[in-house]
Order: sequence, then structure tokens, then C-alpha cells
Amino acid sequence: MRNAYKMMMLDMHAVSARNNVVYIYLAIDLITIGLAYSPMREDAFLIGFGGMIGGSGAYLITPFISSAQRSLDALYAMLPIRRRDVVHGHYLFALTVGLLMLGNTWLTLMVIHLLRPALFGSDFQILLSVSLVGPYMLLMMTAVQYPILMRVSYEKAPYAVFLPFIVTGLFVGYLGGISSQFVGTAGFLSRRGLRIGGIALAVGAVLFIGSLWLARRLYEYRDL
Repeated sequence: MRNAYKMMMLDMHAVSARNNVVYIYLAIDLITIGLAYSPMREDAFLIGFGGMIGGSGAYLITPFISSAQRSLDALYAMLPIRRRDVVHGHYLFALTVGLLMLGNTWLTLMVIHLLRPALFGSDFQILLSVSLVGPYMLLMMTAVQYPILMRVSYEKAPYAVFLPFIVTGLFVGYLGGISSQFVGTAGFLSRRGLRIGGIALAVGAVLFIGSLWLARRLYEYRDL
């Protein structure tokens, strides 16, 4: 587990070296808060939320771009690191990005709610629940993308990475868009919302763990 954590930190460093995550999130937050005072009003959060999903989704593949450019996989093969630790580190990185996005989304939502308490009204609880769709979407993208990236280099098959990324994003985004129609005004905190959220969480966990197992198998037999 220690080696997996080190791999995760290398991924975080690769992202920060190319694009500072803190500055990008801060810029999106400030733009979102500024738009809350514009004629867009409550729609500002949804615009900022989309920007956070897009930016976070780009972070997911940044370590693999850096790895392909610097031939890091070949370097890992020469180090006393098990291949499964490399895979575990990448998936741990994806989980970390999801948690960072959720925390940042809730923080932005809280700040807007404090500055303009009447802006969201009764929709505030729904927006808190909808925020959970972002990390869920990222993890589903991870479940589709990462096994492909573990088998082939990003430079060899960029479209094989981006096409599943786009399809998964559209599908999960659609589910997020219609989620409020199913869970009601109380969001996922209602009895029905908790039941639907529990089912979605169980399905997501199965897909994520299955993806991790598949990625380990594919990376084990990859020619580095």
C-alpha cells in the first residue's frame, strides 16, 4: 500500500507540474461566484459545476500523458515496484481527484449560499445532492479509461481513450440531469433518494472494482 501511495503522489505531482490544480479550481470558483451576481443567477453554479467536471476529467489522463512522454512505465519496470502497485496508485489518484472535486464543489456552493441566501431557495438541497454526481461521473470515466491506458500507451491510441471518456461523460451526465426528477425536492436525503443513491453506489463500486481487477491483469502482461 505504501508503494501505491507513492505512485499516487507521483501522479499528483505530474498534474501539478503541468497544470496547478489549486489555481485552476480557484479560477473556476471565482468565475462561478461572479456569475452568481450576473443575470445567470442560479444557473451560474451549474456552469461552474460543468467546468469542474471537465477540468477534473482532464486531470485523470494527465499522468498517463506525462508517463508516455517520459517513458516512466519502463522506468517503473526496472524499480523494485510491483506492477499492481502502479495500477493501485493510478486508481488511488482517481479517487483523490474525485474527493477534491466534491469538496471544492460543496465549498463553492456554500460560499454562494452564504453570500446570496435567497438565490437557490428550496433547490439548495437538490444542488448538494447533484454535486455527488460529479465524483461518481469521474470514477465511472476511470472505470472505462484506465484499463485501456494500462494496456496501451496514450500516444499509441489517444482516440481509444477519449471516445470512451466522452461516451461515459454524456451517459453519466444525462443520468445526473434527470436525477432530480427521481429523487424529488429533498435530493438524495429523502427515503427514495437514499434508495436510488444506494443502488447507484453499489453499481459504481462493482464497476470500479471490476475495472481495477481488469487493469491489473492487462498491465501485468503489457510489454514495457
